[in-house]
Amino acid sequence: MTRLSLALIFVAYTIISVGIVFAQHGGTVRGQIVDTTERQNPIEGVEVVIVAQDGTEFTTKTDANGDYEKSGVPAGRYLISIYKEGYGDRLGKPVTIVNGGDHFVPLKMTKKNTIMDFFQGSVPMFWVLILCVIIVILILVRTK
Repeated sequence: MTRLSLALIFVAYTIISVGIVFAQHGGTVRGQIVDTTERQNPIEGVEVVIVAQDGTEFTTKTDANGDYEKSGVPAGRYLISIYKEGYGDRLGKPVTIVNGGDHFVPLKMTKKNTIMDFFQGSVPMFWVLILCVIIVILILVRTK
């Protein structure tokens, strides 16, 4: 009887151990976020929000290389949204997570255009044009 009990304990222990070893606790979502310019520069500090159908949220941020990673996301369907000040929000990229899966989801963001961006990007040409207009006006006024 003792041998049978030890054998049953050993079998139960083996089954539990194998179950723990092979149990997967969700999947991993990772990717890189870049801008939409030709150079596709990585964007640091982007908030990545992974939202389940029941409203549960998992969040992470991008590093200096624009990379993000969130492990332990339970299997299911999710929407990935990204946010960063100065960039247009990107809402609702769908992804399905499977247990033990490694899901690569690269995304792009567009920088918002502001009046300051216009002036900073075209300062030399803008001021040269203004200077030329002023010179022409001064010449016209003096020649009269």
